[in-house]
Amino acid sequence: MPTRSRRELLGLLDDVVMLVLIVINLTLIIVDWGFASPFVQAQLQSHVPALYAWYNQTIHQHFFLYDLIFVSIFLTEILVRWGVAIYRQRYRRWFFYPFVHWYDVLGCIPVGSLRSLRLLRIVAMVPKLQRTGLIDLRDTALYRTFDTYRDIVLEEISDRVTVRILDGLKTEVQSSHEVTTRIAEEVIAPQRKALIEAVTHRLQEATAVAYQTQQENFHEYLNSVIEDAVRENREIGTLASLPGVGRPVADLLESAIRDIVFTVVDQMVRDMCSLDNNQALTQVTAASAEALMSPRYDHRLHRLSRSIVLQSLEVIKDHVQVRRWAEQEPFTDRSGNAPSS
Repeated sequence: MPTRSRRELLGLLDDVVMLVLIVINLTLIIVDWGFASPFVQAQLQSHVPALYAWYNQTIHQHFFLYDLIFVSIFLTEILVRWGVAIYRQRYRRWFFYPFVHWYDVLGCIPVGSLRSLRLLRIVAMVPKLQRTGLIDLRDTALYRTFDTYRDIVLEEISDRVTVRILDGLKTEVQSSHEVTTRIAEEVIAPQRKALIEAVTHRLQEATAVAYQTQQENFHEYLNSVIEDAVRENREIGTLASLPGVGRPVADLLESAIRDIVFTVVDQMVRDMCSLDNNQALTQVTAASAEALMSPRYDHRLHRLSRSIVLQSLEVIKDHVQVRRWAEQEPFTDRSGNAPSS
């Protein structure tokens, strides 16, 4: 633990020193760039000739040399950090460091257009110094503005990349059976048991809810069916035609049949909806799954898999394309509406 704290302290000290040096170097570059303007030189010669003469002879004429001093410090720091990264095996390959920190490497080239890349080193240092608590810029307007527009840029870039990937997947699914075949064989088939259990439980729940809500209507339907069946039954009609006791016996028999049918159907539905007694429904679901995945239905299954995948990709793409940054308060109009895309 002390070793780690010492490493963090040394890394923090290095960042602070480099931050100061880069700020000094960039300030010197900006000042010398402004001094190179003929208008600025004319103004300095007229108002402060001593300052003009000193800066011109001491710094401006030897600016490249001063910049090389900073470049040598920056290169030394990069080489030391590279060596530490190799020693600690921070990256998978020893030559990854200059590619990861490309802005540091290119910023060391003493060319005007590349010197501006040294500013990226400061941008990369700020979040690190923020995490250590050495500085806190979160309450500043500049940091909030930078953070907001950084999120916008990252969201727009990531959304476009994701949409391109999804479009490529849709094209691949539409032009090839291999994807849907692999989905059926490698995704659906291994989950067959879990799918059967899930479908069985869902059918049980749906049956229980439907039976409870439609129980009276169902009983009325059964009652009408039984009445029609009893009325058309020849034996019961013969029994009802007997004088005296025929009709009461027929009515009693009809009532008994109705009660028996109601009890059997009610008990059958309750057994079907019970989680402890779902073997029959599981067998029906399993048989349906076997029939669906049999070679005879391969074409239908592939079409179904392709349709599911394509519709899922389209839903994901629509969700990705939503500009969430536009829904935030600073980007809404007075009526609270986000700008149209």
